[in-house]
Amino acid sequence: MNPTVFLDFDDVLAVHKVHNGYRVLEAFDCGELDTASELWSNVFNAGARKNLLALHEEFEPSYVISSTWASYLNRDQIREVLSRTGLQFVSENLNEDWRTPRDSVSGRLSEIESWLEQHVPEASHAFVIIDDHMSGWALSGSWLEERTVFCDAWLGFTYPKLRTARKILQRQVGS
Repeated sequence: MNPTVFLDFDDVLAVHKVHNGYRVLEAFDCGELDTASELWSNVFNAGARKNLLALHEEFEPSYVISSTWASYLNRDQIREVLSRTGLQFVSENLNEDWRTPRDSVSGRLSEIESWLEQHVPEASHAFVIIDDHMSGWALSGSWLEERTVFCDAWLGFTYPKLRTARKILQRQVGS
């Protein structure tokens, strides 16, 4: 079984102050998907996309979206965003159950734990969580902390964070 990447968007991939999740929602609401080329080229940081591709090429994971964007966009819309932003490989490898379960009071820790309980029967399944300090705060100090890469606000999934993600997965898959 391939490893799983739990992927947040804000402050991981989306670090632009203007081209952000609000603009993406606006593009969907106004039907301006085809005229928003500047949005699609900027909403996800080029370096973060490159680093995620490097992780993908090495481990060929499936992806589960743990971002709040999944509360506002359905699977097809998330796949559209991923495709338009150069992350087709994520779109093509979304897990069948593509997002963490959430409700109005759930947090990142409980959402990922719930997803794991429902989908990973053995504790040996390899996974990494790519999140940020703010939305993933509850992961810090939890049993999931050692499998979490905490990205810095406005910087995202930088090369040092890629190295951390690689180490986390290598420990689990024995590479």
